[in-house]
Amino acid sequence: MQSLWMLAAALCFALMAAFTKLGAADFDTFELVFYRSLFGVVLIGIWAVIKGFSIRTVLFFSHMKRSFLGTLALSIWFFAIANLPLGTAMTLNYTNPLYMALLLTVIAIKKNETIEFGLIGTIIAGFAGITLVLRPELRSGDELPALIGLSAGFFTALAYFQVKQLCAMKEPEWRIVFYFTLFGAVWGLGGQILTTGLHPLTAENVPALLGMGISATVAQLCMTRAWGAGNMFLTSVLQFSAIVFAVLLGRLFFDEPISLQSSFGIVIIIGAGVAATLLTKRKRSVKSA
Repeated sequence: MQSLWMLAAALCFALMAAFTKLGAADFDTFELVFYRSLFGVVLIGIWAVIKGFSIRTVLFFSHMKRSFLGTLALSIWFFAIANLPLGTAMTLNYTNPLYMALLLTVIAIKKNETIEFGLIGTIIAGFAGITLVLRPELRSGDELPALIGLSAGFFTALAYFQVKQLCAMKEPEWRIVFYFTLFGAVWGLGGQILTTGLHPLTAENVPALLGMGISATVAQLCMTRAWGAGNMFLTSVLQFSAIVFAVLLGRLFFDEPISLQSSFGIVIIIGAGVAATLLTKRKRSVKSA
């Protein structure tokens, strides 16, 4: 089930990227963050009221840490998209599994636990597949934006650690996503007002915003369930599948060709995911024996 939740999240994140690409023609970065988050706040808020659930929590500070780290990572990624070639920005965003592997390895060493070299290998292989698909490049003058963009993966990894901790403290997934989207909505609206102000909504650009908001909310719910469900190495590897879905959606909706190199990268990404799943399953079998 952990694999299925992360694969569902990856598909929805790929859909979100496609709708964001459509919406970027009419809206600025902060604006996209605002609308991306606003839908989640409204949808989850209405659902909570109907169900009679309370948004009150004793873990408010933990929610704010998760929300700040996640929103900061998202904003840095959007900055990278605006200042770097798209393939480079996407590659930098998907460095977060590498950071996650490093952090988990350091924790294992401190606790004198076994280092999971096999799963670390699948993460490295998956990232290699990402570079084959996205083909990142660094132009002259891109050094500073690239260094800034590189931090997005680190802050994303820290945010996912916070999600794991919140789930371990029995905080429901919907409340974690509610506070994250609430923070993002305030962040995006404040940033947009302080810069250029909101752009007008029209019948032509609203569908892209709705698609982005729906897919982003579902992706966050699935992703939160995945991170709270089990092995963090496995979840990290399965994140790479979002690129596979993005390539297929690009071919389907934007008529973007899939090169031989990209096809080879996709095979590596899928292979890494399968290997990580089998390794995790074997580890659980050994523990239960």
